[in-house]
Amino acid sequence: MNERTPPIDPAAESWRELDDTLADGPAPVEVPAAARPWLAEQRLLHGLLRALHTADASARESRIAGILDRIDRERAARPQRWWLVAAAALVLAGFGVWLVLPARLPTAEAAMERVVAELARDVDRRFHVELVSTTVSGKELRFELPLVTRPGMRFRIDGKLPLGAFQLGCDGAELWWLSANGVFRRAGPLAERERLLQGLGDVLDLGYLDVHELVQKLPADFELAVVGRERTADGPQLRIEAKRRTSDARARLRTAWLTCDEDSGMVTHLEVETDLGRGATRHLTLQYLGEEPAGLVDYRRPW
Repeated sequence: MNERTPPIDPAAESWRELDDTLADGPAPVEVPAAARPWLAEQRLLHGLLRALHTADASARESRIAGILDRIDRERAARPQRWWLVAAAALVLAGFGVWLVLPARLPTAEAAMERVVAELARDVDRRFHVELVSTTVSGKELRFELPLVTRPGMRFRIDGKLPLGAFQLGCDGAELWWLSANGVFRRAGPLAERERLLQGLGDVLDLGYLDVHELVQKLPADFELAVVGRERTADGPQLRIEAKRRTSDARARLRTAWLTCDEDSGMVTHLEVETDLGRGATRHLTLQYLGEEPAGLVDYRRPW
């Protein structure tokens, strides 16, 4: 307030009517000289308040307008984002389904190539052999024999048949067999197998004891198919079934199937059904037991 101006009573009703900042109508034309300093202060104060509140209101209005504008933009873009989310969900769902689906089975050709290649390794392998023969009269004979074999028609059996305990072996060129008491023994070229095996009965078919050769010949006579995969503690196992291409009545080998380790290709189980004629059959089962240490097995005749 101006110090040269005498004190003013702001409560004076006559001066309040002169304050055009509060009046709704036009400002008075004539203002008493005594009221002018007070009126100027009122106008300055109200002007400052009005400027202050007007700026804040403008800022608030600007902020509100920005928020509303952002909401409008996000609302307009929301359908497109939902499509992106939906597409991403479909991709993730498809990827998840792909992860839980089992791997595609290999072709029989690829699986058998690995089997034959693994069996061709020059190592000694031990199998448990089970023979179930059904005679013409319907009698069933069952035998269990230990077999050690090596590629190249090398094998050795130490077992027991109805005629007694015996040893049977082949070093790839010479076939031999020996009774447990040493009384009976025979040896000769592999080509004379039928003569050499007389006395043992029609129990063994030597062609099935060379596992590598047996499996290698399957694709020539059979239609092969990988029909399943089994998860085991030793890893995945493939099941391969063999179906004869022709119905040749002279063919003795009727059906065959095997399981092999999918990772290594090694045959772990093999079953062969043979027709001996007139209703007689032979069922051969080979169960793989593992490799033998090198140098422990001698396929030559022991005498």
